[in-house]
Amino acid sequence: MDETDVALCRLLIFNSRMPYSELAKAVGISVQSAHRRVQDLIASGVIFGFNAAFSARAYRSTWVLVHGRSEAASVNRVLESLNGEKEMDMAMVASGKYLYIGGAVVDPGRINRFTSSVAKTAKLVRPTVGIVYNPGLMDVDDTALIYPMDVKIVEALRGDSRRPVTEVAKELGVAPRTVNRHIERLLKGNLVHFAIGWYPQQSGDVVSAIHLRVRAGADREKVAAALVRRLSMREIITYSFSDRPDAIICMTWSPSIRALNELVAGLEEDRVYEEVVPNIIMDARYYEGIKGTTPPLAHRASV
Repeated sequence: MDETDVALCRLLIFNSRMPYSELAKAVGISVQSAHRRVQDLIASGVIFGFNAAFSARAYRSTWVLVHGRSEAASVNRVLESLNGEKEMDMAMVASGKYLYIGGAVVDPGRINRFTSSVAKTAKLVRPTVGIVYNPGLMDVDDTALIYPMDVKIVEALRGDSRRPVTEVAKELGVAPRTVNRHIERLLKGNLVHFAIGWYPQQSGDVVSAIHLRVRAGADREKVAAALVRRLSMREIITYSFSDRPDAIICMTWSPSIRALNELVAGLEEDRVYEEVVPNIIMDARYYEGIKGTTPPLAHRASV
């Protein structure tokens, strides 16, 4: 991969229905080049499928990240065992058996149960728990309703989020404009997530989770500016936490270990962080979790 491939992956992680014309414009390449690059990423296994699911906002859920070093004899067996957790969303394995376990928890009262259960299953040593901050998903109002047709459309797109609207409309027996109207409303309300199965370990490049601990009293604008300046096109996704405002975890791409070391050194030079710790990602796994269930408000709404 290169920085352009990383940028394409980042865009598709957040909206896998984005047309090739928009992908091309966003990264400054031709439509043909954008199409070829995405196809190459699929062929290499970095992108494995395009999927659709209702978002955390639709489920009124809270996204929780549990992470720490595992003492389990087999990390692969841990990943399989986590299938038993109905609120599992994803898991990533870093060097040194360091695990990142994410879950969408519908009932806030179950957060402790979820974190305790996955930490026990994964045999995590002194696990850290963070409530991922995303106001676009967590702030819910009465207009965030899911209609029966929304459920049908998302189900039709579940295994291939890039299916043409005309094809979905024909399958559901409605007009294409009806499908478009529902999709646009779901996207505008952050009620649906069109994503990709993303397996960066297939690229042979270095993908790392960089843990940053912000210095007490640091200017948040300077912190944000430092991240933008240093990460640039290499950022994939960044997690901040509502319950741990001094903690940031950045998923980043680097073409080599040397480049990763230079990135870490640059972040340290900015002097807005108490600590900069990279963990190299070795594997990733995605789970059905609550995405296989109907959002709670669907039964209250009419078409």
